[in-house]
Amino acid sequence: MIDYKYLTEEDRAHFLERGWIQVPNAVNPQYLDPWMENLWVRLGEDPNDPSTWKEEYLKMPRHREVPYEEYCTPEAWGKLCEIVGGENRMHPYRERYAGDQFIINFGSDKYDGLHEKGEKPDPQQATGYHIDNDWYRQFLDSAGNALTLIFLYTDVLENGGGTFLVEDAIPGVCKYLEDHPEGLDHPYDELVQHAYQCKKFTQIVGKKGDLFITHQLLPHSHAPNYRRYARVITNPHINMRENHNLDRADGDYNLCEQVILKALGRDHVSFTPTRDRLIQYPRTAFFKVARVKEELARMQADFEAKGLDPESVDSVYLRGENAVQEHKKRNGYDKEWGPNGVIQKGTGIGVEVRAVHDDDTVIPSPVVQ
Repeated sequence: MIDYKYLTEEDRAHFLERGWIQVPNAVNPQYLDPWMENLWVRLGEDPNDPSTWKEEYLKMPRHREVPYEEYCTPEAWGKLCEIVGGENRMHPYRERYAGDQFIINFGSDKYDGLHEKGEKPDPQQATGYHIDNDWYRQFLDSAGNALTLIFLYTDVLENGGGTFLVEDAIPGVCKYLEDHPEGLDHPYDELVQHAYQCKKFTQIVGKKGDLFITHQLLPHSHAPNYRRYARVITNPHINMRENHNLDRADGDYNLCEQVILKALGRDHVSFTPTRDRLIQYPRTAFFKVARVKEELARMQADFEAKGLDPESVDSVYLRGENAVQEHKKRNGYDKEWGPNGVIQKGTGIGVEVRAVHDDDTVIPSPVVQ
């Protein structure tokens, strides 16, 4: 049986009932402000001039990454391990590192005055409820991504663009996946359509350094930022060595498995996929990775302006081919594209699906949306 040393009884009950828990001060301080220092250099924008902020919502690539046990405080790391049933159940390398792939919600002038008037964004009007899986065929027992993590790199204020979580949507997701043993290939909007009619929504609010640990099957969406500041988070995952076992003879289910069984109202489920499992290049990775060159150019120009060696910029892309290949392997960039190609560009609203070669030539994917 799992020996809980870090998760309290309240933590476990909260995760089972609502699909998430909050861990304050979860990030080792050396990876907070130091990693944010060159954010605006990478963006090429002025933190004090919103007129330079080109997009309302932006996803950035990753230059720096460290193992979770180094990145997290001991308490946060302990809670992560206990939720999945132990560090030994985590995948040995896939998404085993946390990094600086920032997601920024800048807000927009169109929201000016709404917070001051006491208005709040409506979660049922959010655009883009989803679960985080764009790199494998999704089945009920899939555990390539067991946990979706949200690390706060700025305070996330009320009405300040915090992620919407749909707590009562998990049963519908689980039932749909049980009814579709053939599995789903991304994108699969039909899996979360019911989320817009749900009633139990939480909007994330927290302090810089906090962590929200969410179950992978908890639908979520970005929200409008009424406060017109740069809300910064990262959104990595915990991957597992093996898929969930929903029919354990000894009943020793980890908390991720317990959430699924609770959602289905069962104490065990015998599940057998009717199609092959598929792992692919992450569909939403390309448009983020495409920003690497321009970010590197800005960071190196900034170093030169300061009289520093531009080759000493802290980026995995400047550490040699072996480091780059290891980075690709950890993040699935070494995989083939799946049946629906990759997203060539996108800001969360409106995307174009493309496939792209390593030599930067762009060709249409098998399915263009």
